[in-house]
Amino acid sequence: MSLPINIREARRDDVEGLAELYALSGWRLGREHAFKLIEFSMSSDYSKVLVADLSGKVISKVTLDTVFPPYAEIVNVLVHPNYREMGVGSGLVKECIKRATNAGHNIIYLMCDPLNRRIHKFYARLGFLPGILGNPSDPRGDMWLYYFGRGSFVRNFLEEHPFAEFRVSRGRVPFHGQLLYSMKWIDPISDDELEVFIRGQPGQPERGGTMPRIGGVRLKLDELSFDCWVIEGRSGEFELNMLNNGSNGLSVSLNPISRRGLRVSVHPPERTIRPGESVSIKGSLIVTGDFDVQLRYLTFPTVISSVILKFSRGIEAVVSVGFNLLEKH
Repeated sequence: MSLPINIREARRDDVEGLAELYALSGWRLGREHAFKLIEFSMSSDYSKVLVADLSGKVISKVTLDTVFPPYAEIVNVLVHPNYREMGVGSGLVKECIKRATNAGHNIIYLMCDPLNRRIHKFYARLGFLPGILGNPSDPRGDMWLYYFGRGSFVRNFLEEHPFAEFRVSRGRVPFHGQLLYSMKWIDPISDDELEVFIRGQPGQPERGGTMPRIGGVRLKLDELSFDCWVIEGRSGEFELNMLNNGSNGLSVSLNPISRRGLRVSVHPPERTIRPGESVSIKGSLIVTGDFDVQLRYLTFPTVISSVILKFSRGIEAVVSVGFNLLEKH
């Protein structure tokens, strides 16, 4: 059954409806929290509360954070108990995906219960895949799911390899001296392969924790065979490492992407890597005076920037670097 809902950004007159939705969902959050959340959403250009409006009644809500490109986070999808299984929640998530990808945030992630099969089926139907499986024995061991949207390097690979088989690691796996989570696709026809390595942890720890992000990529495509990975320093310094496993020289251009108030640099921005050669490029991520993100409203106090690696024939990959700004200062 499909309802004639209107999905829109939350307004001040939604405070009571949002507080009621919290109560009906068993959340110990009241009117004051709803008021602060809506006020922040209305003043922010990167965090928006969206609601499903049915004839003036708020029956669902979600928060969409588009802070550090190319990532976006979907937070706290709530649906009124009387309107579940009616397409309301999926409508909100689809709107989040649309808004995020249109703004260039085409790697979308969210947290969910590792044991809730119903919610797994819900997100699987929308195109999400597990990136970090989580720990079912830990009350906060939530799993992270990923959606790779239009224009992302993962979506590009999958469009060229429609029969690619997906695998996710059960825990961290070794990758060039680091322990990271793995999402892997192998094409059974060509043996082309893409593996994405995620830095992070299950769920959101009460203290500490870091925003899940891509810390390495392995790509095998035709004659191209390439590994890249980031080694992070505590003060925003990092090393971008690249290994050419192929039989031909490989030209790579590096294109940092970030938001206002962050400056990321890698030198040199272009590099040719000989067969079998491994190179390491120094980089830095610096917070400038016009950084205006209120980290207390985000899931993690992590500052993130990313680098797009561009190869020939339009082939790309993305790796990211970050640090906890609160710990730094």
